[in-house]
Amino acid sequence: MELAAEPAPPDAARCEQLFAVRGARVKALAARLLGQDADDGVQEVFAETCRSLPSFRGEARLTTWFHRLAIRVLCAFRRRRDRRAGRETIEPEVELRLSPAALRQHQDAPLQRLAEQERRQRVLAAIDSLSPPLREVLLLRGEDLGYREIGEALDIPLGTVKSRIAAAMVQLAERLHGEQER
Repeated sequence: MELAAEPAPPDAARCEQLFAVRGARVKALAARLLGQDADDGVQEVFAETCRSLPSFRGEARLTTWFHRLAIRVLCAFRRRRDRRAGRETIEPEVELRLSPAALRQHQDAPLQRLAEQERRQRVLAAIDSLSPPLREVLLLRGEDLGYREIGEALDIPLGTVKSRIAAAMVQLAERLHGEQER
């Protein structure tokens, strides 16, 4: 007599369905935040999602809840990884300023000369070259999180979020401008 396989618990099925629908977005975010450790980060997101799903109260859309959980888990993973590797550093105050001419040149010329694909690759490479704290806030802002939400997700003050985003934008502009001069 053959035993029928037990059906998956409802939460496990919901968890798998959620990952089927939103997994690609989480994998892309993990790749940007964690680089070569992205798969490990995605596994942690999946495990935490399955653990936390029974406590989902329905106060927000399930996809919103999942996205915020994924961001918290990936950021915590990155901080743990960097602490273990001794790479976690506090970003010094950035006092760099670009001249108005450099800003105009950065805003106008590259956007007009470069094809969309090439421009996208340059921007992504520049984002990848930022320090983890700056890259993290910039990527979370790109995920349509507000400054307060970023602060809550990373457990940092609102002022730190603002200064890191400003520093990231200055460094991106400098790097993209520097590439243009080559």
